[in-house]
Amino acid sequence: MLQHDKRPRAAAADFRSVAVPAARHPTAAGPRAVGPSAHDCPRADLADVLEPMLEAVVRLAGASAAAVRLVGADGTVGAPVAAVGDPRASRASPWCAICDEAVDQDSECVVRRVCGTPESLVSSAVTQVCRHIAVVPLEHRGQPVGSLALLFAAPCRLAPDTTPLLQAVGDLLGVTLENARLTSENLRMTLMHERQMMANEVHDSLAQALTYMRMRMSLLSDAIRQRDELRAFKYWSDVDDSLTNAHRRLRDLITYFRSRMDPQGLIHALSETAEHFFDRTGVELAFENRVPDFCLPADREIEIFHIVQEALANVCRHAHARRVEVSLDRAGGGYAIAIVDDGVGMGAYPDGAERDDSGHYGMAIMRERASRLGGSLTVAPAPSAGTGIRLWFPEQPPDESRP
Repeated sequence: MLQHDKRPRAAAADFRSVAVPAARHPTAAGPRAVGPSAHDCPRADLADVLEPMLEAVVRLAGASAAAVRLVGADGTVGAPVAAVGDPRASRASPWCAICDEAVDQDSECVVRRVCGTPESLVSSAVTQVCRHIAVVPLEHRGQPVGSLALLFAAPCRLAPDTTPLLQAVGDLLGVTLENARLTSENLRMTLMHERQMMANEVHDSLAQALTYMRMRMSLLSDAIRQRDELRAFKYWSDVDDSLTNAHRRLRDLITYFRSRMDPQGLIHALSETAEHFFDRTGVELAFENRVPDFCLPADREIEIFHIVQEALANVCRHAHARRVEVSLDRAGGGYAIAIVDDGVGMGAYPDGAERDDSGHYGMAIMRERASRLGGSLTVAPAPSAGTGIRLWFPEQPPDESRP
């Protein structure tokens, strides 16, 4: 695949014709307009993915080492993210500063001032920079994302039929780098979404309870100054009840964020919940799915799952039920989930109240979640005994279902 150059270094002047022209370097021609920087890739994971590919490229080209460096939006080349072969390949400094040619002041690399310039490791085409280094551009949809450098122990030339093959390898590596960047970006977006969801939960539950307690503490202070023992005891009792329920709600939130929904989707998560519900609560739970092809975006399924979770938690806390049934069905151009228990009835679910008599904000939070889905939540007596909760939501989110 390569042709070794056995001529003395002084006779290698014709390498000027294949050296990378200054106009080809992004740094020489000015910054190139590209998308998100390739430096956003998760480097620890990249090495595991790239190294087997680099080992194959080294064997293919007859090189002694290979390294992949990321190229920033401004054309700058970074430290290697993956390297195989010669230990020098893993060093942060470009090979041009440490290869055998660099120590010879009469070599072509030194005369042309190639040594030590990171820009020499960036190219827009497969290029042999000098007698020991070849560069393969890594691009995705025409935009540079990285650079593959091959180091040869002996002076050599790339065979003509090697160049197209290396370019194809470079395209594959470019797709790999872009996929890694997108994966990293998706992980960051997921983390941001989870933090926002946690902030919303704290605001909807604990923040409201703390505001209520602060108002009651002000009234308690006034009652104490006025020596009104009856009012003081009432306000103290209100604060004590609210504090007790805030503490319980905090435990609920901890459980809520620990019990992440099954990555296999809502249906699998509800089936798993039903399977283990009796062991955890002593209440029998039956789940029936009447929509075999049910599938929604993950963020909507998470909202639905937590509404059902909250409804089941209310059953355990208030309904004194022995059995609860959960069903999913099509209804009114969307879907409906019904949670029906055989407990004490409507007294456990004060419909329309911001919080129940114990200061719990579960129903209000469930209605807010239903609203975010573009749906509604209703509470009514069950046909025989107990209470039924019905969640309805459209198939499309609100912003997509509007004409």
